[in-house]
This record gives sequence, C-alpha cells and structure tokens, in this order.
Amino acid sequence: PVMKGWRIKTNSEMTRKAREGVMEFLLVNHPLDCPICDQGGECDLQDQSMAFGSDRSRFTDIDFTGKRAVEDKDVGPLIKTIMTRCIHCTRCIRFASEVAGIDDLGTTGRGSDMQVGTYVEKFFLSELSGNVIDLCPVGALTSKPYAFTARPWETRRTESIDVLDAVGSNIIVSTRTGEVMRMLPRVNEDVNEEWLSDKGRFSYDGLKTQRLITPMVKGPQGGLFPVEWEDALIATAKALKNSGNQIAGVVGGFADAESMIALKDLINRLGGETVCTEHSFPSDGSGTDLRTTYIFNNT
Repeated sequence: PVMKGWRIKTNSEMTRKAREGVMEFLLVNHPLDCPICDQGGECDLQDQSMAFGSDRSRFTDIDFTGKRAVEDKDVGPLIKTIMTRCIHCTRCIRFASEVAGIDDLGTTGRGSDMQVGTYVEKFFLSELSGNVIDLCPVGALTSKPYAFTARPWETRRTESIDVLDAVGSNIIVSTRTGEVMRMLPRVNEDVNEEWLSDKGRFSYDGLKTQRLITPMVKGPQGGLFPVEWEDALIATAKALKNSGNQIAGVVGGFADAESMIALKDLINRLGGETVCTEHSFPSDGSGTDLRTTYIFNNT
C-alpha cells in the first residue's frame, strides 16, 4: 500500500523498462493489422505502444507460427468482432454486467487460451451494446456499419444533441465532405455520462441510404435517371403549371400541423383541393415496431 512520505519515480530507467516489458507481453499475440484495422488512428494499444513500447521486435524467426488465432464471434448486426486482436482487458464484460445489466459476455479458458465471448453463440441483446465499441482499446470490437468507410483523421467532429429520444444525449457527429459517417457519445455526467443508445449511435443511416441524394426525372422509356437540380425544377414547374385538380397531397401520420398547413396552401395555390391524411400509422407488424426506422419527423 502507498504510505505517507513516499516518493514515486514515474519516469526512471527501471519504470520505462517495466512498461516496455508489459507492452511486449500485450503485443506477443497481437496481429499486425494496423493498416486494415478500423481502430487505427484512435487505438489505445497503438498509442501506448508508441509511447512506451520498444522500437524493435525480439521475434527473429520469420517462420514462427506461435501467435494464437481466435475464431470471431457473431454477437449481432451492429458489432464486428475480430477476436484475435483481443488483449483480455475485460472492459466489454464489465460494461455489460455493471452498466448494461446483462451478463451475456464472459471469459472461457485460461492463459493464452482465454477467449472473450457470449459462452454460447448468441446476440448481445442490449440497447446499449454499441458502447463496447468505444470501450474496446484495440480493434477487437468495431462498428459493422462504419467498417472500412473512413479514418478518424479524415473526418470533422461536430458537437451536437441526439434528437431521437427524450434523453437529449450529448453526441459528436463525425462527418466527411458533408456526409455523416458515424455518431459518437460526448461526455456529460448530468445527462448521458459517457454512453449512447444504439438508436442514437446507428440510426444515422437514415440520412443517406433511405433517401434520394440527387433529383431524378422519368425518361422517355419510363425509367428514372439523375439530373441537375435546375433541370429537375424546370420539369417540375412544367408538370405543375397546368395540373389543376389532377394534383393532390398525401400527408403521413407523424407530420406536424405546420407542415400539413404548408402543404395544403401549396396544393390550393396550384389549383388542387385534395389533401389526404393518414389518420393512423401502423405501430407494429410481424413483431417489429415500425417507428424504430422513423427518422427526424420527416414524411
């Protein structure tokens, strides 16, 4: 135990040698995957190795095959696992048990045969499961939707607030050339501490994959093809100019009153009188809550 009056040397030659030895043990079974690992650039092990590790390896046998290889685990559609990179820190296990309240993750085996997983092949069923991606100090647990899309130094980080639930979690929006690449939690001890729900973390895909990103016009053969905004607006104006009562508006069940009034005024100005409103929206079907993919109150 620490005693009063002690003087601790944190940067002596012996301390540096001890740190270098610990890093050597951590790296003895760790693959050299940095160029293809999604954790590259924000990897704790990478940073610690640069700060405290050796500048050379003591593996001199190029035919050495003693590094362990671990089978990847299937824990769901959101978390990508490459368990050969795991250094057995057990952060994910402690988070699942102590924060998420789910004892699904654990260890089996001993020593170099130790493995982290779900004991039996099953999904990590928690609405906070994505936080193990942030907690993992290496690239053993990474985001499947974000895999091989961008490097952290290529993105711009913007502080924001999650609007998908009433918690108001503090988040960081990571973007590249105006495109949202991923959502990350931002520390706020009074609101979300340092965690983020899976809905807030992964639902950004609704900003791009479920939406048209360029205007499209129907061609002579009936198919749609992309055009410039100016051409699309000209084609729209021609179609609406003499539409009369042939034009109608359809409003979704989740639209706000202001949007419905604006649509009604637009239809009336164009000569139409028909506005259809869905009085109810199916909240469930086949055991799935259809509102889970509903993004940003758009219809």
